[in-house]
Amino acid sequence: MKRLLTTALLGACLPAYAETPSATGYELPADTVLNVQVLVDKSISKGETLSHLLLKATGSQTGAELPERCLLSANASINNNHVEVNVTRALCVQPNGDIFDGPVNARITESADTFGLKSACADDSCGSALLRAGQDYSLRLYDAANIALVINQTEQINIQRRNYSPDAEQQ
Repeated sequence: MKRLLTTALLGACLPAYAETPSATGYELPADTVLNVQVLVDKSISKGETLSHLLLKATGSQTGAELPERCLLSANASINNNHVEVNVTRALCVQPNGDIFDGPVNARITESADTFGLKSACADDSCGSALLRAGQDYSLRLYDAANIALVINQTEQINIQRRNYSPDAEQQ
C-alpha cells in the first residue's frame, strides 16, 4: 500500500531536474545537499515520531543530478530542542517510465555544520513544530547513495501487450 501511495504521489511532484540518461542509476556522493519540501503540512509534538514522511526533491545545492520526479521517505522527531528529519529512501520516476530506487542516509539541516531544524519549532523548548509544504529545506547526505534503476514490471507487461500480434501465433 505504501508503494502504491508513493508511486501515485510521484505524479504530484513538480519536475525538479532535467531528464538525465542513466543506464544503471544515480550516484550521489556523501555531503551532497539537496533542496526538499514536505508534500503536505505536518505538525509534530515532543515525544512523537512521524513515520513515512514524504518529501520531494526540488533541486540541488551541490550540482547533483536526479530524475525529474523524486520522492524521499523520512522519519521525523523532536530531539534536543529541534526537529530531526532522517531520510531513509529515495524513489524516482522519469517521464519515460524508468524507476529508480535506493537507500539514502541523510538529514535535514539549517546550516552546513548543524543538523536539525530549530526554525520549525513553535517555541524555544520545541514542544511542537510544523513542517510546511512549499518551504525549501536543505538535505545533506551522510553517506554516498546509489539510486539504482529497477525493472518496472508494469512497463514490461505494457510493452509485451503492445508488441503482441495474434496473427503471428496462428502461422
